[in-house]
Amino acid sequence: MDTLHGFGVSSTQYLQTHYKDVQGWFLFVSFAADLRNTFFIFFPIWFHLKESVGIKLIWVAVIGDWLNLVFKW
Repeated sequence: MDTLHGFGVSSTQYLQTHYKDVQGWFLFVSFAADLRNTFFIFFPIWFHLKESVGIKLIWVAVIGDWLNLVFKW
């Protein structure tokens, strides 16, 4: 587990030192991938446009957030 944690720290450090000019892009991706935005912005839009895609989006968001919590634990 220490190896995995060390890899995450070194990856973050590498991204912060070598990709400073794309900070805006990383902030946008972080905003777009936020679970709150998925529920309140993206789901209603996609559900209105195509119901099956909206439902799949919710499932992906819920499972992804659950996996995030499990891996952080």
